[in-house]
Amino acid sequence: MSFIKKTEFVKYQFENWFAENPVETGPFKIYQVGEVDTLPGFEVEPNVKLFNEITYIVNGEAEIVCGEDVYVCKAGDVIFNAKGTMHAVKNLDGKPLRYYYISVEIDNAFSKTEEILFEFFKTLESPVVTADKSISNAFQDVFTNLYEDDPLSRSLTTDAIRKILICAMRSFEGKANHVYVPDVRFDKKRIMVQMCSYLNTNVEDINALKKLPEKFGYSYSYLSAFFSKSMGVSLKNYFLATRHSYECELLKSGLSVTAVSEKMGYSSIHAFSNAFTAREGKSPSLYAEKRKA
Repeated sequence: MSFIKKTEFVKYQFENWFAENPVETGPFKIYQVGEVDTLPGFEVEPNVKLFNEITYIVNGEAEIVCGEDVYVCKAGDVIFNAKGTMHAVKNLDGKPLRYYYISVEIDNAFSKTEEILFEFFKTLESPVVTADKSISNAFQDVFTNLYEDDPLSRSLTTDAIRKILICAMRSFEGKANHVYVPDVRFDKKRIMVQMCSYLNTNVEDINALKKLPEKFGYSYSYLSAFFSKSMGVSLKNYFLATRHSYECELLKSGLSVTAVSEKMGYSSIHAFSNAFTAREGKSPSLYAEKRKA
């Protein structure tokens, strides 16, 4: 069953509808899960959700109806539509839209974790928030293992669904994307490790380096000198290498050059192409094409 209104604007759809025979995996029943990659003009007509649904915007912007309200949602947002509420989707600004979604029921008697998740989503009021970055990979794990008929794949599917729900809950609680802070003895070493963790977590923020002084309470020149002495590489080169590695992963995942440029905060696709080519030795479009071959 599908509520897509304008199918000619769908570039790719991985639709899995199990409403009449839900897939049971651990404490969860999956009623619907999938991915839609669209072109400008795409819409999902208004419909009442038969089950609780979590949506994650991978790329683009959309006007999404949740109950009686309309929200403008962007890449990186997670949306929760409760069972019985109105839902609709419409692309914004003539841009494409790509998103993941899952409709799932929780057995709240399964364990304490499921009890907490069940109670949280039963009373959730604000349906839209910036998502924890781990949600995207968790959705992909579901897609990868959903149809594999072996105990390990089923276990991975269960764990991935649990991760989606927990990360969504943390996102709505304002606890998303925590920076890992290890318990080390020396303050200077802790600051260095914190900087690495902060930059790795905020790899999509092209201005992350500029925010370090405010974040850690030291001047940029001090942090840069200390980082270089401790790590054997400059702070700037570390961040650029980390961003480049992430950009390569995005291109390998099938994301377009334009989408990667926008996601990584470049002023233009030309600026992204120049930066990528300088580090990789080939343009991002050529890199992506060779990875497909």
